[in-house]
Amino acid sequence: MEIFVTSKSFAKNNPGAETTLAANGFSIRRSSCLNPSTEQISKEIGNADVLLVGNDVVNSSVFDNAPNLKLVVMHGTGLDGIDIKAASMHGIMVANAPGANRNAVAEMAVGLMLTVGRRIDKFEGILKSGKWERSAGHEVSGSTVGILGLGNIGKRVVELLSGFEVKIVAFDPFEKSSWVQEHNVLLCKNEDDVFKTADFLVLTVPLTKDTEKIVNSRTLALMKPNAYVINIARGGLIDESALCAAIDDKKIAGAALDTFAEEPLPVDSPLRKLDIVLTPHIAATSIETSAKVSAAVAEIIVDIMNNKKINLAVNSETLQKR
Repeated sequence: MEIFVTSKSFAKNNPGAETTLAANGFSIRRSSCLNPSTEQISKEIGNADVLLVGNDVVNSSVFDNAPNLKLVVMHGTGLDGIDIKAASMHGIMVANAPGANRNAVAEMAVGLMLTVGRRIDKFEGILKSGKWERSAGHEVSGSTVGILGLGNIGKRVVELLSGFEVKIVAFDPFEKSSWVQEHNVLLCKNEDDVFKTADFLVLTVPLTKDTEKIVNSRTLALMKPNAYVINIARGGLIDESALCAAIDDKKIAGAALDTFAEEPLPVDSPLRKLDIVLTPHIAATSIETSAKVSAAVAEIIVDIMNNKKINLAVNSETLQKR
């Protein structure tokens, strides 16, 4: 069976992932492009049985040109680039590697909190320019951290903050376990309460119809003037024009963003003109995470294709009903 790979990270830091696949009867063919477009994937996919993608857009145009395709696997967690409904209609399974990047992304969230609170990035630039300027910033310790989403990453953020003596408030309609009490998390009844109380608002929810632009003019108006927005999840969670207005009008103190509605971030994006922290979607980009994810997706491909563990596919229930 052939695997067509568009992910530039696959096996880069873990050659053993390719060895695992070869030992289980898979051959690997990589895309000729580092960041292939949907059209390029459609042209190159050929008779592949499995498609292993990174942050690519995969939809019906790909599936229509892939007669042998049985499985699409994301080299990571986020599935918003894959049209799962279209995949199901074509009888194609979709899978990802949830949890493998939790530590890297959670560490990035904490790092961005420290950076934006003390403006480490800004003062580094000032110092390197030959100047010596200083001003006071905000500590994370003693603050209230609001978290929207207590999945793998949200919970890891809570764990990493345990030494900072912070108060943590969170909203997650699906969290019913005793974990919140064990970690001293105040679970709010709605997201508005998180917006109202947070000094640092951390977004760790997936992008869905319910969470799209959850940070908007209304919810930003609920926030404290000294509060910061931290986004290490998906850019579509934020109404970027509303965020720009809130920061320009000093309704909130600032933001640290690792993801954006459009990526790469356009050169003329208003976000670039703000005095905020911006990073190019690198939260999950660590050597350790890359190795873990490569190993995980290799095992997933073997388990689904060879061992028939169809339940590992995120759309398994939909396919079983067809």
